[in-house]
Amino acid sequence: MKTIAIDLDDTLNNFTETLQQTAFTYDPTDGISEEKFHNYLKKMRNGDRDSSELLSNEYSSFCGKIISLCHEQAQARPDGVAFMQWLRAHQWRIVICTFSDLRSDSDRIRTWLKDHQIPYDYLFMAMNKLDFCNAWKIDILVDDHVLNVQYGSRYGIQVFYPIMSKHKTVELNGARGFTTFNELITWIQN
Repeated sequence: MKTIAIDLDDTLNNFTETLQQTAFTYDPTDGISEEKFHNYLKKMRNGDRDSSELLSNEYSSFCGKIISLCHEQAQARPDGVAFMQWLRAHQWRIVICTFSDLRSDSDRIRTWLKDHQIPYDYLFMAMNKLDFCNAWKIDILVDDHVLNVQYGSRYGIQVFYPIMSKHKTVELNGARGFTTFNELITWIQN
């Protein structure tokens, strides 16, 4: 049985678009000021990381809440759903591999996958997807992350990625960009 690892955010869904365009509402019961809420949201939208050495703090808690809301509201790519169903029909083992914190968001993500009729066999959180794929002997990864696109071939992983503006300056090293998931079907069915 062939196995494929597939990213969730910005690959099967429109997570970043949802983060950028959703009008999140300030909730005073969250325990932060409205000013801090807007500053944190701006920081998140700019892609700024938390500089704290703590694993959990006010900003990381805020990010977790917004990420959960984005997971609920993100739209699935129709061609991605069709691709996942094609994989299932052709007996591929499907591994959803995400950076998302499954300790806090597993139920929401599983519900989202079910609601969008996206089949999968396994759902894993992996900070380094190339190492993860090597450990699990998965040689195909579908992912938008720049580091995976740039370095996949060094790990013996064939990376396919949805073409985005962030990939314009990336050294591709054998990774293949696609505009629709239909292209992947022709590339992987051999």
